[in-house]
Amino acid sequence: MSLKNPMEDFVKYFSGANLSVDSTNFTQFGLKANLKHYRKGQLLITQGQPAPKLYFIVKGIVRYMSISIEGKEFTQSFACAPCVGGSTRAMTRNVDALFSIEALEDVICLEFDWLAFYEQMKSQPGFMAAYNRLLENMFIKKEEREYAFVQHSAEQRYLTFLDSNPELRDKIPLKMIASHIGITPIALSRIRKKLR
Repeated sequence: MSLKNPMEDFVKYFSGANLSVDSTNFTQFGLKANLKHYRKGQLLITQGQPAPKLYFIVKGIVRYMSISIEGKEFTQSFACAPCVGGSTRAMTRNVDALFSIEALEDVICLEFDWLAFYEQMKSQPGFMAAYNRLLENMFIKKEEREYAFVQHSAEQRYLTFLDSNPELRDKIPLKMIASHIGITPIALSRIRKKLR
């Protein structure tokens, strides 16, 4: 990923291997994106507030997290550039987000207004196929995560996390990893000691 032409990078990422959408589809209808910089710790979207934008993370790492009524923090997932982010529910239903997206390091991203993006692109050849492929990948990850919580031990979930996210191993605080795999930081510490 380069910062020279993030729109071109987005088109390649969005289209996948078949390049079913090309950059002229995005530019000929005047679709625009804002290139934004979020500093470490800033929120791209905030739980309980409208979240009408689709993000293409060009550089950086984010985490999806929510806070319970009691104030307990839950890490739902992590995402590294290049990736697409946002709240599908908030964007498509025009409701408040159920989670926040936090920059875990400085993030550079393209921001699209989802409604304008979708309305303009839905009639374009290849767009719906590319969009469906993106959604399929998200649902597969969600399904695998839910399965792991039911079928795998905490140790297995930790090892799977490390195996699936080698680039995050030394970049994410252990308390966030513990929250993501559904255990306490103390339990994670015990697992790590056992694995040494």
